[in-house]
Amino acid sequence: MKNLFFLLFIFSNSYSFSQKVKGIITDIDGNPLPYASVFIKNTGYGTNANSEGKYSLKPAPGKYIITCQYVGYKKEELPVTITDADLEINFILKVQDMVLGEVVLKNGEDPAYQIIRNAIKKRAYYLNQPAAFECKVYTKGQLRVRNYPKKFLGRTIDFEDGDTSKKKMLYLSETFSTYAASLPDKQKVEVISSKVSGQSDGFGLSAPQFFSFYENNISIGNNLNPRGFISPIAENALNFYKYKFEGNFFEDNYMVSRIQVIPKRKYEPLFSGYINIIEDDWRIHSLQLLLTKESQMELIDTLRIEQLFRPVTKDTWFISSQVIYPAVKIFGFDAYGSFINMYSDIDIDPAFHKKSFTSTILKYTDSSNKRDNDYWERNRPLPLMKDEISDYKKKDSLELVRRDPRYMDSLDKVRNKINIGSVLLLGQNFSKERKRTSLSFEPLIGWFSFNPAEGLVMNPEFTWSKKFDSSITSRNRLSITPNFRYGYLNRHFNPYLTTKYVFGNHFGSSIYLSGGKRVFQFNNNSPIGERGNTISCLISEENRIKSYEAFYLRGSIRKNSRAGLSFVAAFQYQDRMPLDNRTNYTWRDKTDREYTPNYPFEIVNSNITRHQVFTILAGVSWQPGTKYIEMPGRTINIGSKNPIMSFQYIRGINNLFGSDAEFSKWKFNVKDEVNFRLKGTLNYRVGLGGFFSFKEVELPDYNHFNGNISTFATEYLNSFQLLPIYQFSNTAQFYSLAHIEYNLKGFLTNKIPGFRKLNLYLVTGGNGFYIDKSDNYYEIFFGLDNIFKQLRVDFVQSYLNGKAWQNGFRIGLSRLGGKRGDDWP
Repeated sequence: MKNLFFLLFIFSNSYSFSQKVKGIITDIDGNPLPYASVFIKNTGYGTNANSEGKYSLKPAPGKYIITCQYVGYKKEELPVTITDADLEINFILKVQDMVLGEVVLKNGEDPAYQIIRNAIKKRAYYLNQPAAFECKVYTKGQLRVRNYPKKFLGRTIDFEDGDTSKKKMLYLSETFSTYAASLPDKQKVEVISSKVSGQSDGFGLSAPQFFSFYENNISIGNNLNPRGFISPIAENALNFYKYKFEGNFFEDNYMVSRIQVIPKRKYEPLFSGYINIIEDDWRIHSLQLLLTKESQMELIDTLRIEQLFRPVTKDTWFISSQVIYPAVKIFGFDAYGSFINMYSDIDIDPAFHKKSFTSTILKYTDSSNKRDNDYWERNRPLPLMKDEISDYKKKDSLELVRRDPRYMDSLDKVRNKINIGSVLLLGQNFSKERKRTSLSFEPLIGWFSFNPAEGLVMNPEFTWSKKFDSSITSRNRLSITPNFRYGYLNRHFNPYLTTKYVFGNHFGSSIYLSGGKRVFQFNNNSPIGERGNTISCLISEENRIKSYEAFYLRGSIRKNSRAGLSFVAAFQYQDRMPLDNRTNYTWRDKTDREYTPNYPFEIVNSNITRHQVFTILAGVSWQPGTKYIEMPGRTINIGSKNPIMSFQYIRGINNLFGSDAEFSKWKFNVKDEVNFRLKGTLNYRVGLGGFFSFKEVELPDYNHFNGNISTFATEYLNSFQLLPIYQFSNTAQFYSLAHIEYNLKGFLTNKIPGFRKLNLYLVTGGNGFYIDKSDNYYEIFFGLDNIFKQLRVDFVQSYLNGKAWQNGFRIGLSRLGGKRGDDWP
């Protein structure tokens, strides 16, 4: 009880006293020790130094023992008496003296191996210890550049900070959070305060979760390596690591063994560095571990992780601090940073109740980004460095300047300069900062195409958008996209207009409306791209797009809600007209072939006649266990580990607005990604569907499978790479389909010389559908992914009704997804 009252006194008064204990922490050569830990012994009150080794504490007056600790250095303790005056205490830490003693080799084995075996035996025990906890976390993140190019992709690099120096702070943020968890799978973070340099309404990084090296596999974001990284004390760690005993040191009556961690092989997802293990308890005391490109890490070059643990009770230790140091050099950019989490007020016996954990795992309170500078001066446990103080002042001043209408106008002039490369290849954007509007044009290369029905086609398109609220979390936005399509051969002008309004205080909703005269593919999902079809027409005299014209009007409304549910309702009216070929023009010799008709000739003998169709659609999708991030005015769906299930019902209504259609059909899909960690990822999409009734069904309303006869791959998990585009379109009462892809993500190839250095991935899988015994198709493929970090090449073999049919190669982008012209469901 005496200790409890002492702790309460410290915590309740630590921020109410103006006197400081401050100083600098260095090694014996005077080099600062960044983020060293400083705390008052036998309490949970402490702090960390900044990256310059400077620290400050604000304890109540009294007598204490102040402890200073840094991974790899001997801990120092100093008795102090705190009065009403400031006190400066500098710490000079010595490298930890290692006691080798008498090293006993068993069968020639380094003693580090037995220490690691003991730690592995206790790994599962410590994994969920403590079983529940609640703590406060201070997070500070910064990202800097040492150098950067003058131009990138033809555009001048300008950070709009008035500073031409090559060394600068790109990002600086601080956050105070409460972090609660009930292991193994319940957690919640509530952000109490947040500050971002240059963004008064910004929300800083809040990632108080720490990497537990008691896990077998350490996940540090799928983008760095979807396989994760093997812990040095994983169950199978001895198969991947070598260990070297560096010696023992003593700390608070604990004997700690320092072990060097060495990967056995290059190009495996492994750490290198040091891990310190407490003897007899066999728990982690601290660690300094490094990941590099040879760890199969993507995007960045190095990632250094430092962790330090402290006892909360005699039998329970908890992390005191975690620091992550990323560094990357790419395309002339040389960037590095540091992200520190400091843990305090640790409660390992929290009084949780049923509503302590909900689907919200991260919440920013309404006032979290409204704290003033006095608040941060009183509460910030890490002293700011000079350049951090300067960055806050400079960017806060710049933010005030940026609100000046004259500055906004001048900034618009700079941003809106026409760039020839952008106009031709990337698209050009013009913005009005004051009005929160933008005007974006599609690249000129995408304006022009060719097909034998329209000849040369000019298809200019631009999008005007307006954001209705200046809040960083606001969704309220309107976009208007006119399209002016003209075929020079048939002289048909097909203009249409698409609008979309996104709204919703928390869960996003949208209203979509589009109408005019338009050229549609018979498969309205538009699986064939205009650019690829132009090339196939002019070079191979092969018109893959089969199209028709229609006056149309379509609209939809989407509504997202909690529990992973999303609803959509839609309608569409089309007045359809045939579009026949008008030319045989091509760049090749035309004597041996000609264009196929501009309709699905595989299943019908003539083109459609003019007709009208009115359809309605209702759909729902659900992902069980969906988690959310709550921000003031906005809730963000971040998904879950469970599959996404969706259902759609479409009905063609006869005689409404002259509609000739009379049918109803349905489809049900399930899709998911399963991460096997070291052995890669499995993605799948399976579906069922069919027609309930089909009294009057026109060709565009058939069930269509997304086929492909191009050398270039189409959307991997939603198309068939060798399937003729319309040959199997149908009005069947039932069909089933499946797309399955297993990407090894470097598993196996990391053992093949040449392959492993390029970090190539093996990929395999299959696509198939079944209608009946006489109409079933499947294809299997295998290939290489991550070629030059972007490309993928597959060999595909197809089978029709159980017999080998076609084969070929497909080239595509590694992350190839579907590209839709609008937001139609």
